[in-house]
Amino acid sequence: MQPFTFFISYRRQDTAPIALLLKNEIEKRMQFVRVSVDVEEMVVGDPFPEKLRRLIDSAHATIVLIGRNWMPRKGEVLGSSAGTDWVVNELEYSRAAALEPSMAANAGIASRVILPLFADCDRGFAQFEVPQSIAYLEQLHAEQIDYASWPAAIGPLLDRVAVKLSLKKRPDADEYPKPDLAKARTQPLADSELTQILHYDDYEGWYIDNFGNAEVKYLVKTFKFRHFDQAADFMAMVSNHCRILDHHPEWRNVFNHVTVSLTTWDAQRRVTIYDLNLALFMNMAAKAVAKKA
Repeated sequence: MQPFTFFISYRRQDTAPIALLLKNEIEKRMQFVRVSVDVEEMVVGDPFPEKLRRLIDSAHATIVLIGRNWMPRKGEVLGSSAGTDWVVNELEYSRAAALEPSMAANAGIASRVILPLFADCDRGFAQFEVPQSIAYLEQLHAEQIDYASWPAAIGPLLDRVAVKLSLKKRPDADEYPKPDLAKARTQPLADSELTQILHYDDYEGWYIDNFGNAEVKYLVKTFKFRHFDQAADFMAMVSNHCRILDHHPEWRNVFNHVTVSLTTWDAQRRVTIYDLNLALFMNMAAKAVAKKA
């Protein structure tokens, strides 16, 4: 089984930043998908690149990203040009190229889906001089998004795309237990105090991060071991301690290393004495595990 694959057609001088943002959001929010965004330089006059054909052939859907300079504006006086319009070629080929039967069956679609998306411009093809070979786009339902509304609009937009294509979304957020009232009353450490504490040798390797969210604060560290067994022993030792402490890490293990993020959920996801105590124990546990053969 292959992932549901999107190909994003865009004009570099027009919507390149939005294309990359869209790729990131789709892959972050939807399960088992892949997004192709062509980044190869093309020289005017070159034949339609085989690379693009392969990307489109492997795509279940083409997203047509339409910005203010996607095509010549209606009534615009055009100069002569012998160059190939790669965007037009992409959209001609997206419609004409047959979808491999196994791809169509796995995705539950009969042919490649074409999804027009107006980005940071008015929704409507009437504003452009649309070549006849891709005039079929005018008959398709189109979506719209812009920079100003992106944070609030991208989620609902991709929800609609997921429903249309029968794709599954990833869970929106992690689930946390009901806040403990005692912990909720615990005061987060002031920045100056936390900075001073993390300079102590006992807290070697720990640093502060917010993972792009200004409302939260984490203590973070990656522990590296000689092999997986040591990483597993470390996690088992810490897990047993967490049962007693009743405070729990957010962590991820890949082979011989464990990345840990500590915050006190009950205290509005700030760093408290609970996190410092657990960080201190983890450092000691890692040293104990490393001493084992």
